[in-house]
This record gives sequence, C-alpha cells and structure tokens, in this order.
Amino acid sequence: MADNMITTKEVKIKIPNDFTSEYIESNLSIMGYDVLKWAITGYDEEYYTLNISVVI
Repeated sequence: MADNMITTKEVKIKIPNDFTSEYIESNLSIMGYDVLKWAITGYDEEYYTLNISVVI
C-alpha cells in the first residue's frame, strides 16, 4: 500500500467573469490536483491566489 501525504501549495487561477466554486474546483482538477480543500488568500487585477491542501 502506497503512503499518501497531504501538503499545501499556493496556486493562481485567472479571475472569471462569473465566479463559482465549481469554476475553481474545475480549474484545480484540470491542473491535476487532488484537492482536499482550498481558500482564496489574495488577488490582483487578473488572478486569485489560492492556498490548497492536496494529496501527493
């Protein structure tokens, strides 16, 4: 049995015109992350900065 670890990462996602949690989760999935939870921790004119907990 493989040992899985949980770690945190900071990622950026482009700010959409229509914000939904599904948009965020879909983009994280496309990036290849197995996300346990996420939080928006910052933003600028174009991107949200998210802190994510992922299984590696």
